[in-house]
Amino acid sequence: MSFVDVEYVFFLPVLLLLYWLVPRQRVAQNLVLLVAGWVFYAAWNWRLLPLLLAGALLDFWLGRQLDADPARQPARRLSRGLALAISLCWNLGALAYFKYVGFFAQSFNDLMGAFGLAASLPVLHIILPLGISFYTLQRISYIVDVYYGRQAPSRSLLDFLVFTGFFPQLTAGPIARGPELLPQLEKPRQLTAALIGSGVATFLLGYLLKAWVADSIGPQVVDPVFAAHHSFSLGTHWIALAGYAMQVFGDFAGYSLLAIGTARLFGIELPVNFNNPFLSRSLPEFWRRWHITLNRWLFDYIYNPLVSGKGWFRGRFYTALILVFLASGLWHGAALTFVAWGLMHGIGMVIHRGWDEMYRGLCRKDRGYVTLRKSAGYAAVAWLLTQLYFLWSLIPFRAGSFADAVGYFRDLFVPHGGETLHLSSVPLENILLCVGLVVGLHLLELPRLARLREGFFRLPAPVRGMAYGCIVVYLFLFVPIGASTFIYRQF
Repeated sequence: MSFVDVEYVFFLPVLLLLYWLVPRQRVAQNLVLLVAGWVFYAAWNWRLLPLLLAGALLDFWLGRQLDADPARQPARRLSRGLALAISLCWNLGALAYFKYVGFFAQSFNDLMGAFGLAASLPVLHIILPLGISFYTLQRISYIVDVYYGRQAPSRSLLDFLVFTGFFPQLTAGPIARGPELLPQLEKPRQLTAALIGSGVATFLLGYLLKAWVADSIGPQVVDPVFAAHHSFSLGTHWIALAGYAMQVFGDFAGYSLLAIGTARLFGIELPVNFNNPFLSRSLPEFWRRWHITLNRWLFDYIYNPLVSGKGWFRGRFYTALILVFLASGLWHGAALTFVAWGLMHGIGMVIHRGWDEMYRGLCRKDRGYVTLRKSAGYAAVAWLLTQLYFLWSLIPFRAGSFADAVGYFRDLFVPHGGETLHLSSVPLENILLCVGLVVGLHLLELPRLARLREGFFRLPAPVRGMAYGCIVVYLFLFVPIGASTFIYRQF
């Protein structure tokens, strides 16, 4: 089951009714959420539900074992370290087995074959458990934070099971930290008009981005070109690539908004996952705006410990950046194309850091460089280079193979065909409206236009309700329910 399935249209209203009818007590509300998470997960594959529960039970018990101050109890340092190691081995081991065992076996066989050596490691094709990449990182952050004393371990098994299996974020995040979600689960929630209004508006925007923008642009603009890129013209390649950027934004930002909006209807706030990334003027800024919770996790739990620790990586910022984004690429998928995507962004971050250090040196010598950096021309060039590099990085992210990625990149400049997209006037108008929605959302973030957005939310509730109603009617008429799935569901 997902947010765009027909079953969800019946699942959510019934669940909300039950949730707000039970006594306004923490235990009753969390029991409803726990059962809802199990049903939501089991609707996809009930056989893998024990994997989710076993990992949660293990981490709850290990978190309790970590509840000790190592400075006051030196004798427990070994046992605490063992508890941390067990949790990491279980979580990372399960992730590696389900997601990467086939990839590494195939890569080993290919490598041996390249040297003329016969290798026949069995390549297993294993079902990837729903959301394993997301709930694994969420549980690891909890255990690591408890180990270092950044948060107290959960005292309630019920609260912790909901924390690790909260159904709105179960499929594809956002990745919530313990201090963000557990305190909300430790107290009863109250229903307010503000929560309903905000939750419905956020859910509706997410549905527009996913079911309208992503599912319109993807099949009509992106898929035909990537399926046979050798046949299309140079301009069509660029249009499809820009379309894919909007598709993946609409798909994943849409999912995140659907999850955040759903959670608000239950009185729970999830962290923001996207913040107008197409306004970014540098790669570091882009990754502070795109998939925020994942990149925050990567830098807090991999990059910062590496560059500030006592090991070989201490102070080696460039090497650590490459490693972090290689990890991000592998996290997204077990394929060389995702490794290439991660390497591209690691190299891009290294180049930006080197440029920034050099430019700061120039600014110290000549204040004219400070003025230049604050100019509109510098901002425009920085924006263009950032977005162009992101577009190029999407080629291996979308391509079916490394060879296809290389071919598509080549065809951006030296096309082999002259075919163009065949769109009738109605789909073209629909696509232009989709593009207008994505562009408009970003423009409304600019200071001069932000007042328009704020003015809409100051309108009387009946007026806003009529606007929402018109959107819902349009969606019912032109957007089929349950016609697709989410791109990030496969990760």
